Amino acid sequence: MQKQTRREFLKKAGIATLAAGGLPILSNESFARPGARRQPDILFIICDQLAAHALSCYGGPVLTPNIDRLAGQGVRFTQATCVTPFCSPTRASIVTGRYPHAHGIVLNCAPRRQEGIHPHDITTEKILSDTGYITHHYGKWHLQGDKLPYYPDMFRPEFEYADKMQPVFDKVRKRDSSTYMNWYKWPLPVEIDPRFQKAVDALGDRWKDKNFAGFITKMGRLKLPLSQCYDVQIADLTCEKLNALRFSPKPFMITCSFNWPHDPNIVPSPYYEIFDPDEIELPANRHTREEHFEKNWSREIIRGLGERGMREFLRIYYGMVKLIDDQVGRVLSALEKTGRMDDTVIVFTADHGDMMGGHGMVWKSTNSFYEEVVRVPLIIRYPKQFRPQISEIAANSTDLMPTLLELNGKSIPSVVQGQSLVPFLTGKRDSSLARQFTFSERISGNPKGQRKVLPGTKGSFMIRGKGYKLTRFENGHEYLYDLKNDPGETKNRAADPAYQAVRKELSTELDNWFERTKSEEG
Repeated sequence: MQKQTRREFLKKAGIATLAAGGLPILSNESFARPGARRQPDILFIICDQLAAHALSCYGGPVLTPNIDRLAGQGVRFTQATCVTPFCSPTRASIVTGRYPHAHGIVLNCAPRRQEGIHPHDITTEKILSDTGYITHHYGKWHLQGDKLPYYPDMFRPEFEYADKMQPVFDKVRKRDSSTYMNWYKWPLPVEIDPRFQKAVDALGDRWKDKNFAGFITKMGRLKLPLSQCYDVQIADLTCEKLNALRFSPKPFMITCSFNWPHDPNIVPSPYYEIFDPDEIELPANRHTREEHFEKNWSREIIRGLGERGMREFLRIYYGMVKLIDDQVGRVLSALEKTGRMDDTVIVFTADHGDMMGGHGMVWKSTNSFYEEVVRVPLIIRYPKQFRPQISEIAANSTDLMPTLLELNGKSIPSVVQGQSLVPFLTGKRDSSLARQFTFSERISGNPKGQRKVLPGTKGSFMIRGKGYKLTRFENGHEYLYDLKNDPGETKNRAADPAYQAVRKELSTELDNWFERTKSEEG
């Protein structure tokens, strides 16, 4: 663009330019004029392993003013759940609108273990890109497959970040290995609290051959500057791209995908020092445990490290959540400076939660479907269509794709199994007509790693809604919880005569859902 033409453009857009350098000063009205834009931009912010009940807007212990701001200005869903309580399957459901047993990604993606998303898959970003949207993804992907043409500059932890940090990591490796955590080939320098180290030393060689033990036994303060932290760099890239696209005549969708508060369970200063582990209030249901989950790694962590391990874990988890909230604030500020904030659909969510000490467990390495690991935050801000509100709609991961497509005037593919939330939030349809239940599953993988669930494959399932939750495990065990009267899930009502009508209703709904969704062609 020639200099004179650019100035004319800025003047017409109502944007002043600084005398030095010609940098634009944006007002909130720039690009917000009637008729100036036909389709909204999309900013999709997703965290990994973020339990809804950690956030202050969900009544949690961590003050998260930036996320709370989104919740106050948008729709905060109180009954949102994930379709699988771990990463890849849920992330695939978010981008395809289909359940794991339908799209076939039922395990975390890895070479020869589980294939991921391919260019021919019908995803939100593929549809938007094919119709003129600029699409970018920065951060954790965890759906490794072929290179996707609609993501031209991905910045993933195992590739681009690892390459960028190689000089730093090389220096760390030259030191004694006891001073760093080896997290999937990231050598992360850590300082461990002496009180926690005593709990680790008491283990002896109990976890000598245990996978992932180093991720727990080396929890502590990350000795890297904030600027070198992966999630901070994800926020950097998102902010830079928002700034670069501020004059774009095309709409955009940017995904900002944070890794924390997923492991590695380390956090830098000043976040490590914010929470005193001795003053953290521990979950009331931490002593209520079921024998079915006693051998889970999530349980073994706390059985081995005790209350000191739980307190140190929560101290770091809370610090990571606080760090993420600050990064969300940076991203929102960058979007606001573009003048396109109210023209942008902002989604904030997570792929699954974390046990956070509940039932004497941490992490997600459990085969349970407890609230801590299944319930996720879901906030959607788009003032042009949604008034600020709290919604109790039974929403889940499959609903995000159809919701975003409808907001952008796109047709929803017939293979999509989720429901668009738009008509229920705008009042076009009564919320009582929305889906009454959400579902979650754990399916055994295809032996060849293919995206095809074989006949006879075993699985465990959850149905949740109308104030109750029924979980059915592949060994026949069932757990029924009255979430209205027992939100901590401390009493299994599956054999209680007073709850048999509820059990029958949920069991029938679960069977019908699975039969319906597994037969739908994709």
